[in-house]
Amino acid sequence: MVGAVQVTFVRQELAASVEWSVDSADHEVRVWRRGTAAAKEYEFASGASGRISSHAANVWVIPAGDSSVAVARDVACDFARITLSAHVFRNTSLRASAGKPDRLLHHLVERIASTTARTDLTGRLLHESLVSSARLHILDLYGERPVEARSPGSPLRPEIEDRVLERLHTDDMGITLSSLADIAEMTPDEFGRAFARSFHTTPHQYVMNRRLEKARRLLANTTMPIADIGAATGFSSGSHFATTFKRHVGTTPSRYRSQS
Repeated sequence: MVGAVQVTFVRQELAASVEWSVDSADHEVRVWRRGTAAAKEYEFASGASGRISSHAANVWVIPAGDSSVAVARDVACDFARITLSAHVFRNTSLRASAGKPDRLLHHLVERIASTTARTDLTGRLLHESLVSSARLHILDLYGERPVEARSPGSPLRPEIEDRVLERLHTDDMGITLSSLADIAEMTPDEFGRAFARSFHTTPHQYVMNRRLEKARRLLANTTMPIADIGAATGFSSGSHFATTFKRHVGTTPSRYRSQS
């Protein structure tokens, strides 16, 4: 099970401005180990955004299928990146979170760091035990009810599908999961399951696919600057657009344009 959890340690040297973008098929948890930042802001594709401090033990939880961007100024830091395989933990979903301290996870991360290079049997066993403890802690504190324990529910009614699609096609950059759920008179959790039953994908992925489809059209058929295309399709920055486009399409926006 330890192989399904990867813990890596990242050092960010002093920089005037840094943008971190996470858009992964796996769950990812980042733990701020030490360092400073004059300002740090985050935004989730699912809607939440805000400003957070750079205190040690603060965590950033990005569930599989969601995406998030954080921007920091005057930053130098060390953080841990914990990745949990969504395939292995396919019956568990995590709640998005940013800026809340988790001192136990921070302590586990520091002990994991201290045992990473150990080659003796006791050290290896301790390292695996610590990683497993971190995994259980994350699933317990940030996990939601197992998917298999939930009723699959019914798809959206046809008239609700039409209203939801109209909203998505009219203003996909101003929507939130809660606002879509309000159309269906459901909780966000109920709506997410009903949407998946109707369209065989999540609301976030549906919106992401539409944005990327629009970006491909603009790249192929216009001379609009790539940075402007990213902004026009709802990405928070040029680097976020480029990273997401390459992950989903398999090539960079500039190369896609040159090959179109």
